[in-house]
Amino acid sequence: MELTGPQSATTQGGQPSIEFITDPGRIRDANVRQFLELWQAAHVDGRAPGKSFLDPLRLRFLLGSLSLLEVEHDPLRFRYRLVGTDIVQRLGHELTGKFMEQHPDAALRPFLIKGATMVHHAAMPIYGHAKARTLGQDWLLEVVAVPLLGPDGEVAFIGSGQSFPPGKFELSGRA
Repeated sequence: MELTGPQSATTQGGQPSIEFITDPGRIRDANVRQFLELWQAAHVDGRAPGKSFLDPLRLRFLLGSLSLLEVEHDPLRFRYRLVGTDIVQRLGHELTGKFMEQHPDAALRPFLIKGATMVHHAAMPIYGHAKARTLGQDWLLEVVAVPLLGPDGEVAFIGSGQSFPPGKFELSGRA
């Protein structure tokens, strides 16, 4: 993966791309866009919400495509605390309780770790998209990951909402 600056991580030739995002209108998928809009609306006095933001009733439109990472320190690592059933079905692996470096897709793993690290360090949401091939199908992963604060005001969790319709897609577009 080629790092193109402190605000984005991309690779050449239609490979994964990650960038900070504040404008939901740049997101193609309506459910992923709504996820970011709800996270933005959940701020109180300019402060990002905590992990209770991932309320299944509020986010039922994206329920099977949500994940929750817990941030661990010394060293910085990310542990999957919740992985939606749609994600598990597409990967063919259950990730709940595992660390991100154990993700079964070795090609996608650096993209995911970079995105989580960006969210943690900047306490800002990221938008990412990548072409992935799992279970014999091509997918366009479109994901927004958001910081979720702990009681101390630091990023303690990272929530994400994603979409991955099957088919062959070009990665160019709004993002």
